[in-house]
Amino acid sequence: MYLHSLTRVFSNILISKMPLLSDGAKVRLYSCGIRWFMQLFYKLQVNNILVQKQASYARSLWGIYFRYPLLNSAGMFKNGEGYDVVAGLGAGGYLGGTSTANSRAGNIKHNIKHPCITLPKSHTSLNYMGLPNLGDEILGNKNITKNKIYGCPIGWSIMRSPDYREEVGLKRLVDSLLRFYSNPEIDFIEINESCPNVGATFDGIENRLKYIAENFLSKRERNFPVIVKLSNDIKPSDIPFMLDILFRYKYDGINIGNTSINYSKVIKSIDPTEQRLFKFFIKKFGGGVGGLALKENSLDLCRQAVQYKNQFNPDYEFHVIRTGGIDSHQDILQSIEYGISLNQWYTGFFTKYMQYGNQIYNNLNAL
Repeated sequence: MYLHSLTRVFSNILISKMPLLSDGAKVRLYSCGIRWFMQLFYKLQVNNILVQKQASYARSLWGIYFRYPLLNSAGMFKNGEGYDVVAGLGAGGYLGGTSTANSRAGNIKHNIKHPCITLPKSHTSLNYMGLPNLGDEILGNKNITKNKIYGCPIGWSIMRSPDYREEVGLKRLVDSLLRFYSNPEIDFIEINESCPNVGATFDGIENRLKYIAENFLSKRERNFPVIVKLSNDIKPSDIPFMLDILFRYKYDGINIGNTSINYSKVIKSIDPTEQRLFKFFIKKFGGGVGGLALKENSLDLCRQAVQYKNQFNPDYEFHVIRTGGIDSHQDILQSIEYGISLNQWYTGFFTKYMQYGNQIYNNLNAL
C-alpha cells in the first residue's frame, strides 16, 4: 500500500469510522501511530520530481534561491530528518527543528507520549508535544543531506530552552546559534519566540532580541539571515511594536506564526462532528491548534505586517513569512498578492499528501 494511502486510512478510519472508540483511545492510538508513520516517511525513496510551473514562482531572498515559496514549518523534522524526501518531492525549502540547547524528551500526559490528534474533516491538528529534540550540541553539527538541491535551501528553527533561567537560556541560545552558523549546510535560522506548549510570551522580548543582536547578529561574517517567529494569536496592534524592534536590531524577517491557543475562536471552524474530540483534547492536554482554522488570520496578520514594513521602508532586506492554514496554490497566490515572501505548512502538507502522494507539489501547482 502506498504510504499516502496508508495515512488516509489511518486518519479517517481512526477518527471518523470508529465512533465506539473513546476519545482518549483515539488520542493514544493517533499519538503512537503518527510517530510510526513519520519514521516511514523519513525513509521514503523519492526521485527528484520535476514540478511543473515552479520556475514562475521562484525567488531569491537574502541572496538565497527558493525554487517555490513554500516549505515545511518547524516541528515536522525536529531532529533534521527528511530533507531528501521533501526536496525530492519538490519543496521550495526545508526547515529543521525546533530544537533547544538541551535535549528534551517532550510531554507525557495521562500516560500518552507527545499527545496529538488530527481532525480530518476540519483539516485541523492539535498537539501537546513539548519540543522533543536531541539538543543543539548534536543537531548543530548534524549532516542533514549528502545531496543538497539548488533551490531547496536548509533553514533551522531554534528556541531558548524553557528549562533554564532566562539569562542562562539566552547565553545557551547564542551558543547554539554559533553552532548552526558554523554548519555550512544551514542557510538561515528561525528563532521561535512563541511556542504555546512551553508558555512563551512577549514579556521581555525586546531585551532578548537585543541580547541576541549584540552577541550574534552583529558578529556574522557570512550571509546568514535570522528570522523571528511569532504566534498567530498576536494582536494586529502588536505588529508595529514587534517590527520596530526587529528593524532596530536588524533582524532579517518575521514569521507569523505558530499554532493557536485561542480555542474559543478556533472551535468555530471545527466540523460539528469533530467538536467533541476537539474539546476533549484541549481540556485534557491544552497545546496548540494548527491547520485550516488559522488560514484567514495568518493572511490578515501577514498582510498588515507587509503594509507596515512598506510604510517604514527599512534600509535593508526584510521579508514577511506566513504560516498557518496553508493548503493550496491559491494560498501562495494570495500571499504573493499581498507581498508575503515565503509560506510554511505542516497540517496542510499532510492533508495534501494523503490526496496526492509523491505528486503533492505537482498537483498543488496545477492551475
